[in-house]
Amino acid sequence: MPRSTAADIARRAEPRGIGSARARDPLAHEVKLLGALLGQIIVEQEGPELFDLVERLRRAAIRRRAAADHAAFDTETLLAGRPPHELLAVARAFTAYFLLINLAEEKHRVRVLRRRERAGVLPESIADAINQLARSEMRTAELRALLDRLLLRPVLTAHPTEARRRTILVAQRRLYRLLDRFDDPRLTRRQDRDLRRRLREEITLLWQTSTGRRQRPTPLDEVRAAMVFFDETLFRVTPQLYRALDTALLDRPGRADDRSGTRAPAARAFLRWGSWIGGDRDGHPGVTADVTRATLRIQADHVLRAYRNVADRLQQTIAISEERADVPTWLTDRVRAWLKPFPELRTDLERRFPGQPYRQAFGVIGERLDRTRHRLTGSPGRRAGGYATPAELRADLATIQDGLRAHRADRVAWGEVQDLVWQVETFGFHLAALEIRQHADVHRTALEAIRAGEPDAQAREVLATLRTVRELQAAFGPEAVPRYVISFTRSPADVTAVLELDALASPGAPPPEIDLVPLLESRDALGDAGTLLRALFDDPTYREHLERRGNRQEVMLGYSDSTKEVGYLAATWSLYHAQEELVAVAREHGVDLTLFHGRGGTIGRGGGPANRAVLAQAAGSVNGRLALTEQGEMIAERYPSPTIAQRHLEQLSSAVLLASRPGHAWITAEQADRWRPMITELAALAERAYRELVYDDPTFVRFFTGATPIEEIGRLELGSRPARRAASAPTTLEGLRAIPWVFAWSQSRMNLPAWFGVGAALAAYAEAHPEDGRRHLADAYRSWELFRTAIDNVELGVALADPILAARYATLAGDDPAMRRIADAIEAERRRTVEELRRLTGRETLLEGSPRLRRSIALRTPYVDVLSELQLHALGELRGGLLAPDLRSTADELLQLSVAGVAAGLQHTG
Repeated sequence: MPRSTAADIARRAEPRGIGSARARDPLAHEVKLLGALLGQIIVEQEGPELFDLVERLRRAAIRRRAAADHAAFDTETLLAGRPPHELLAVARAFTAYFLLINLAEEKHRVRVLRRRERAGVLPESIADAINQLARSEMRTAELRALLDRLLLRPVLTAHPTEARRRTILVAQRRLYRLLDRFDDPRLTRRQDRDLRRRLREEITLLWQTSTGRRQRPTPLDEVRAAMVFFDETLFRVTPQLYRALDTALLDRPGRADDRSGTRAPAARAFLRWGSWIGGDRDGHPGVTADVTRATLRIQADHVLRAYRNVADRLQQTIAISEERADVPTWLTDRVRAWLKPFPELRTDLERRFPGQPYRQAFGVIGERLDRTRHRLTGSPGRRAGGYATPAELRADLATIQDGLRAHRADRVAWGEVQDLVWQVETFGFHLAALEIRQHADVHRTALEAIRAGEPDAQAREVLATLRTVRELQAAFGPEAVPRYVISFTRSPADVTAVLELDALASPGAPPPEIDLVPLLESRDALGDAGTLLRALFDDPTYREHLERRGNRQEVMLGYSDSTKEVGYLAATWSLYHAQEELVAVAREHGVDLTLFHGRGGTIGRGGGPANRAVLAQAAGSVNGRLALTEQGEMIAERYPSPTIAQRHLEQLSSAVLLASRPGHAWITAEQADRWRPMITELAALAERAYRELVYDDPTFVRFFTGATPIEEIGRLELGSRPARRAASAPTTLEGLRAIPWVFAWSQSRMNLPAWFGVGAALAAYAEAHPEDGRRHLADAYRSWELFRTAIDNVELGVALADPILAARYATLAGDDPAMRRIADAIEAERRRTVEELRRLTGRETLLEGSPRLRRSIALRTPYVDVLSELQLHALGELRGGLLAPDLRSTADELLQLSVAGVAAGLQHTG
């Protein structure tokens, strides 16, 4: 093969016939463009030899996937004997490729969304939901009551296996903005070339920036990484979501209204952001009271700076003069009163903006926001004269709106000023409600130590946390730290223990203004959910607390640990049944219940399309409100840009509205009753198959630790949280967190938690019911959303498994009969699951009904293969135990690069 040169690659990356190829297949065009640009940078940075090796590996992987006989794997031969620095460069090349291709796919998603929206109302949008409700028998009063109750609360969480650094996230956003400009039809050849030049510049920076971490991130590093999404997306998309609802209400059938922008919006702020980042201390010694305090300061700094930026922009745009508009004198007098405490500012604003009261008003609002920020963040600067509460800022904005409406500037009042009002109502001065989480056992041992008069460091930290909650609520308002989640709740005492600890932490203080949220995670806790909640409501002390909180109760359901314990299908049914029980008990006691869904991003942790999952919930469990976790890499997938974020939030909002409409609860209850015997039997069969392998086989843990990179993942500097809740049980599965459990299986390409046991259950059920078993399964798949969603998720999970690479990883566990037996059992169950899914769905191939997803997986798989081979090489070197320190360091770096690359290629970690 002739050697490539920088000039050769450069020619491939230059524009030729602008618009033609792009118009035919824009995604393919952009993938090819980014690949060519990356190739040019590789030649410039590393030389043509490396580029040629990367190309040979790429082509070999594609040939290997296309070949009927997969026994020969050319890439393994090509990598053999390569020096360590060359392997590292190959890993960097393929990882960089996926980082770029993910941007191209993101951009294509936006392009398709825009095209579909231009063609009409998007399915699963807010407008679609409002139209469906309008066409139903739902009365206007019922719709208004539902909208008044509507609440959507996405809760951002940190990730113990997050593979992307904040620096890389920011770099990707810069690259995306450049790539997005290629869709401009007015682009000239010169502009096109300049965009390519700038892309090369950014790719060069990406190449010379380490994708991995040299040290483990701290919780505050994770907080700052989350702020990237606030700055880029969340702050901007929030008012857009409300606009979508407002427009849908105006345009609904039979209610057309062309007065948009001239009247007060019909949509209220129904979105509330939450966060566990900096508040979740379950098994995380690094999250302390000081960290939680610092977290809210960081959040306040970002949101108050964002408000200031909006105030500055509005000061420039709302340049209404008293000479041209009949501005009411009461407004002018009010603005003078606002300026009175700030004589220097008053002199400056009256000089710069004479007769322009709105510009003066936003000038003083900006000054007060700065002083508020200095006070709440503890940063240098004047602190007196700021806003005491967000309500004060909201009142000032309402005054401005009233003034604008008084001289027929209603469109200005309900335009960008209303956007800022919505943002203040949504984010307050805290940005996202910081939620505290701690393990029930920690509370139990802390109480025992305090009662014995010997509080240890852990007990003192628990008390410090509870005092910090009160301190932060006093500074930021009760909504800043409104909930305390008790993980692994097993009894009412696990919940009431927090009340007792709070009384010990702040003796004589009034009762806490915080909701206590039991988190039910184990099979037994989910099975006893109704009994536990009833006992809690019957506890006099807790009932008093509940009445102070407005008789509202939130219960969190843990998808991850329940799936890890009993398998995907059994956990799905346990969670559904728990919802039924909780709804019944809450209704019985007259308590307003909200269910908080602790869903992960991957199928093995309760993931999958969130909107479909909402529609499949138990009868009465949604009722206008939804709280759910947005975990790890799902934040980057769902909130990378305002367009994609709005689509995701609209899908959730649409599902909540439709799941809460009259009649929907009856439908889901009838379906559950009809199929209850079948799903109960299936769940038991699937659990038995899963636990026989994972928990009952004494050699399974040895296979798991050998055939996956679980031990090495625990040593990598991926996230601040330890992979295990406690170091006391390193050789058991019980103490291992669900996220690294799923992450390890995805890296080994087995993806076992997402599907194992389902094929066995389907086959066993059909065998036990030879006359009508398969017909029952097919009927349930067609008519019951819960079952259809579960089966479709299993189909996706098993489609992401790869038997070829899985067999390669299985060899790492050893070649003795026990290890071969487990590997054979996993592969046999995978084959059985594929066959059973084919028979149940009627589809010949996996993901036949999702061509876009199927194509994406097929295109990515060969490239992921190369990174998996590099990872296998690194694992073999590290486990050999004979490496010199410098070579071990290189092998560690190769492992970390390959982990990040595989995660980017598969687009999920755990």
